[in-house]
Amino acid sequence: MITLDQLSPLGIGTSRAASLGSRLATHEFVEFLRVAAEQGINLIDTADFYGSGDAERLISQSIKATELPFFVVTKAGLPRVHTPGWLSPLNQIGKKIIQRVGARKNYTSAYLIDSVRQSNKRLRVEAVDALLLHEPDWADLADADSWDGLAQIRQRGLARYTGVSTNDYRVVEEGIQSGQVQLVQTSTCWQEDGASPILALCRAHQIPVIANQTLRPYQSLKDTFSRNADVIRQLDGLSNISLPQFLIAAVLAERKADSTLFGTSNLGHLRHNIDALRYVEPLRPHLSRLNQLLS
Repeated sequence: MITLDQLSPLGIGTSRAASLGSRLATHEFVEFLRVAAEQGINLIDTADFYGSGDAERLISQSIKATELPFFVVTKAGLPRVHTPGWLSPLNQIGKKIIQRVGARKNYTSAYLIDSVRQSNKRLRVEAVDALLLHEPDWADLADADSWDGLAQIRQRGLARYTGVSTNDYRVVEEGIQSGQVQLVQTSTCWQEDGASPILALCRAHQIPVIANQTLRPYQSLKDTFSRNADVIRQLDGLSNISLPQFLIAAVLAERKADSTLFGTSNLGHLRHNIDALRYVEPLRPHLSRLNQLLS
């Protein structure tokens, strides 16, 4: 059983793994997991919102096929539609409809408990490794008994750990104070302005941080990186580094997170991005120079 202090520095994001237009077959995701495990990757991130539950089904089927150990993080709170598995293609159509009519997020205790039970059923587990509130803002929790819900989820053995996935400092702060946050996921990428207050807060309370949106600067940096690629690759230990590998490795080299996520539906991209790990240590002495080249 994998604990929080054993999480791998990279994790597989599944926001598109079961979505219309980018859906992976079970045998494809099985190969993803085998490749990841060979490189020591043990973290999978998902949500009941991803593919309206189909991502969780895909993960369950694939882990069962590989019989490999993984730490699965799922999330709840965003509006979704869940029909039985054989009707699951209708879920994503239904989800788009309720989004258009303005369906609200829901972080009430009753909703969270029901959501994690459904997630566990799709994942075929009694208790998911971690259940996070999915993208709540401070206002979303004003009238919700969310922290009590997370407490009950752990007390009832429905999740081993609970936490939040958010960019709102106040949510993280209150969650830590409540004692119901053991894991935080937040958007983190290279060259963000200033030190992250969420990261500092989590470090002070020894709460592990998972970074998402790590590849967000890719489009804005693509041309600049291309112009400076020859200079960058001449730096000691950085030969052949690509922009995606740089963005992943830089977050870990700068210790902006304990683990960072990336998602892909391409096995070649998966191997390539995992290879970013070999650049983490070589990057550290060059961070100042790279900041100058890419600013």
